[in-house]
Amino acid sequence: MDFNKALNFEGKQVLVCGGSDGIGYGVACAFHQLGASVSITGTKERGDYDKNFYDWGYYPLDLASAESVAALSEKITALDTLVNCVGTVLWKQGEFDRAGFEWVMAVNVNGAMDLYTRLLPLLQRSSGSIISLDSVASIRPAWQNPAYSASKAALVQLTKSLAKKWGKKGVRVNTVAPGLVPTKLTQNQVGEAQEDEFAKVCPVGRFGTPEDIAGAVVFLASPLAAYVTGEQIVVDGGSSL
Repeated sequence: MDFNKALNFEGKQVLVCGGSDGIGYGVACAFHQLGASVSITGTKERGDYDKNFYDWGYYPLDLASAESVAALSEKITALDTLVNCVGTVLWKQGEFDRAGFEWVMAVNVNGAMDLYTRLLPLLQRSSGSIISLDSVASIRPAWQNPAYSASKAALVQLTKSLAKKWGKKGVRVNTVAPGLVPTKLTQNQVGEAQEDEFAKVCPVGRFGTPEDIAGAVVFLASPLAAYVTGEQIVVDGGSSL
């Protein structure tokens, strides 16, 4: 291995689902800086976002819809790395209702499995990899969010199962578990008061950033992780300790 070129993604096709905002956008920017040809998905029209999407490909995607996933898979013709940053959560105890619970599972687990199987042939062709974003809620469950916690734990086991199944096909499957990162998804948890309290219990002493998470994702997609599959990398500043 040429370690000097291990993080050179020129000529590589990277799809970041959920790359229009938050952690996903940070991941997409990292691959862009490293020379990859980046495509992202979002839930709105491209022009409805206020971020710079550079020359990236953009596709609308509803991960809870089998038709939407199928439509996306028909548009992607080459793929080296698939990063799934899509995830949803319901606040105000909405996940304790059956409809709410099923909705979160449909997006976070069922949709992920559908996405991975649809794009598997392209990843086999390139000996590529899949990286999912789960959460530290897979380790330390969120008591107000049973569906979110269950779905993220399920995503870890899905990763391990697919890694065993698809390893012989040349496809690696791993996951990254972010700690608390300020995004729209976590906006009710990341005020100034919460930041002060979090700093007291987090060994690193701060919230995470999308760039913190992107570092682990890029590693898993690179030749540096060529012998790594079925693993969960926790990136939480040590807060789950």
